[in-house]
Amino acid sequence: MLFPTLSFAVFLCLVLAGHRVLGNRSRAAWLLLTSLLFYFLWLPPYLLLLLADIGINYALLRGMLRSAHPKRWLTASIVFTIGILAGFKYLDFLAGIAAPFAQILWNTEVPLPHLLLPLGISFYSFQIIALHVDVYRGQIDAPPRLGRYALFVCFFPQLIAGPILRGSEFLPQLASGGEVSRERSRRGLWLIAIGLLKKVVLGDFLLSPMVDLIYGTPGIASGPAHLIATYAFAFQIYFDFSGYTDMARGIANLLGFHLPLNFEEPYLSRNPTEFWRRWHMTLSRWLRDYLYIPLGGNRQGSVRTGANLFATMLLGGLWHGAGWNFVLWGAFHGVLLALHRPRRGKTDPEAPVTWRDAGSIFLCFNAVAFLWIFFRTATFGDAATVIQSIFTGPWAGAPPTWQALLVALAAALHLAERQLRPRFDQLRSSFDSLPGAAMEGLILGAVLALVVAVSGAGGEFIYFQF
Repeated sequence: MLFPTLSFAVFLCLVLAGHRVLGNRSRAAWLLLTSLLFYFLWLPPYLLLLLADIGINYALLRGMLRSAHPKRWLTASIVFTIGILAGFKYLDFLAGIAAPFAQILWNTEVPLPHLLLPLGISFYSFQIIALHVDVYRGQIDAPPRLGRYALFVCFFPQLIAGPILRGSEFLPQLASGGEVSRERSRRGLWLIAIGLLKKVVLGDFLLSPMVDLIYGTPGIASGPAHLIATYAFAFQIYFDFSGYTDMARGIANLLGFHLPLNFEEPYLSRNPTEFWRRWHMTLSRWLRDYLYIPLGGNRQGSVRTGANLFATMLLGGLWHGAGWNFVLWGAFHGVLLALHRPRRGKTDPEAPVTWRDAGSIFLCFNAVAFLWIFFRTATFGDAATVIQSIFTGPWAGAPPTWQALLVALAAALHLAERQLRPRFDQLRSSFDSLPGAAMEGLILGAVLALVVAVSGAGGEFIYFQF
């Protein structure tokens, strides 16, 4: 079940009804049961895989705590978790690489297994690894019991698309049972409404049609059309992903839990380093803490630092998808980060964005948008066709005016987010009076009506396949 569907709305209402009726002690069991049901309703046989993953990793975690050689148990857990992820995610990719060699050497074809990727495996695998590493490092005092451990892994609001949770930020909430309150529920409803607007209205209804048309058959249109479609995809994937995360955070709020912010106006970044601090923030922190720093981070000179950044982003590209386009996408981001590293001190990432930053924001956005071409296309050939069409394709004729206006609208809304997000709670407090409460209900109802009106034009969540 995907969030913007009637079936999920019914499921969520049942979950919330049970959650409100049950006492604090029973709520965790109810959430675990419904999270497993959520997974079962997607593809029943894969629930057994999830349970096996949880059970074996929990046994390895307990073994690590009892052993005189905990690092061996930690290594076994990481190898096991990555092995399952790699088996489902990269077996086709590796078989495709091996196929030409097998044809030459043994005159035989390598069959492609075409395994269906288990729901959320990229996200919950990283959560498991982070939790075990944190326990090994002593950053988490008491490991969770099996039931709480299982709920940490498969908590349904963030199972599909994150954010990627840390044990230190979510296990204490599970231990306390969350904090259900009127204010937190209101915040949750607003986050869900904002997420639906981003995902369904902006991403699916307004931006997706042109992106699908141009990228579905690269080279069919003019240079301006390819350029605008590239910008449209940059905003489509942002609204799609951040909208889904907003919905996840909103649903968690309704259940009494806080999930971390995952996006912070990334296209207003002034450089590649700042972009990765604002885009998919929980993944960026995971890559930093569990890959970049263990590789050596910035402790061994500028050349080694650049190599570590490149390797981290290369593997980050592979995490997004099993394909050479994703490898190249990650590699280019690694090059941008390595090139920017010597200049990092010249820009304070916490400094407020001003009009003087317009030039650097424009350059950074264009670099990111053009790299999205490799993310969106299926092959190098398609990516090359899109790039060639932008720079050498015909620019005569009428430009796609409406589509350009939609991209401009998306950019304006992204800029407005930067202004409104810090004032989110303050704006909601303006609805505390009785007339304000009626207005709040009217706004949320109008959002729901708009989403229902355009929902037939949408598609699946883009990161669903990752």
